[in-house]
Amino acid sequence: MSWSDRRYDDDPSGRFGRPGGDWQGVRPSFDNPMTWSVPLLRFAGIAVRVHVIFVIIIVVWLARAAVGPDGSSARAGDVGLVALDLAGLFLIVLLHEFGHCFACRWARGEANEILMWPLGGLAFCLPPHRWRAHLATVLGGPAVNVVLFVLLVPLIGVLSGHWMGAALHSPFVRPDWVSLGPDFSPLWLIYALDAFNTMNLILLLFNLLPIFPLDGGRTVQTLLWPKFGYRRSMRLAVYTGYIGAIGLFIFGAVTSEWMLIGIAFFGGITCWFTLKQLQWTGSVMGDGGDDDIFAASQWSESEIVGDAEPEPPPETRRPERRPPLDEAETREVDRILAKIGEQGIDSLTSRERRLLQEATDRRRGS
Repeated sequence: MSWSDRRYDDDPSGRFGRPGGDWQGVRPSFDNPMTWSVPLLRFAGIAVRVHVIFVIIIVVWLARAAVGPDGSSARAGDVGLVALDLAGLFLIVLLHEFGHCFACRWARGEANEILMWPLGGLAFCLPPHRWRAHLATVLGGPAVNVVLFVLLVPLIGVLSGHWMGAALHSPFVRPDWVSLGPDFSPLWLIYALDAFNTMNLILLLFNLLPIFPLDGGRTVQTLLWPKFGYRRSMRLAVYTGYIGAIGLFIFGAVTSEWMLIGIAFFGGITCWFTLKQLQWTGSVMGDGGDDDIFAASQWSESEIVGDAEPEPPPETRRPERRPPLDEAETREVDRILAKIGEQGIDSLTSRERRLLQEATDRRRGS
């Protein structure tokens, strides 16, 4: 459903680990819920982990399907249909996250982990700090859903012999395949393909909602980036996300959809943390924040070291301009600020505190 541009390889003590743990022996810790996961597979160098709470939710759904409305045992077919829907949903979300990862790599970024958790999927990507690279990473996930839709609709139409209202229908109205009498047998295969395509379309439309950090919210931010700069575009995307989260919360409350309420709550909390991180960046690095840091890296050498001219008198001497942060230092500062926003300032190591202080002094000195 989303992706996170965060680094988690900054914990030498191994206390926090990577999101969901990693493949180098980091053990789950009770104080970091993101590590409560188990490994599932590794594909193309991308580790996929499943959160234990997600596993529990799946077991609960299957258990509820096994119990009839009156408390008696349900039909075995009902459990099978629920299991089929859950498997299809899991596969769609996983393919969506792989789309983010491969798009990030195509943009010459890093992506090596996916976490499947109760609110969908989370791909951990680190694209280059350019709006085009971020936009490519964002659109990689929805592009997978579009490709699946283009492939599944003709397949269902050919196999069933029905098109409008059947192979191509509203995602909120499922066709009655029994009454339609598809020309293809077995019936369960048509049902499975249609269920897979319906969930794929719903997830595509849902992910395009302008709620940060959903793909729609991140798309808004990357499109605003060239005109307003990174920090201001993030603020505008966060404010838009607040509005979208409130609207989704109201809709979920009216329709009694607890999943939508949970996603709206998650989106609002993420917007709040992102806004606090931006405020911290502005207070530490100055009003320009990240944009000023990256702009500083464009200074020419003569601006940094000065020309070989006679030194002016002390009373007219300009304050010494310190060298700006290079790209590696900038990314490290950005990672540290992200860690503060997610885990608090007490989680910083002594090395991180020293580096942040040096970056702050250098920013103020420039």
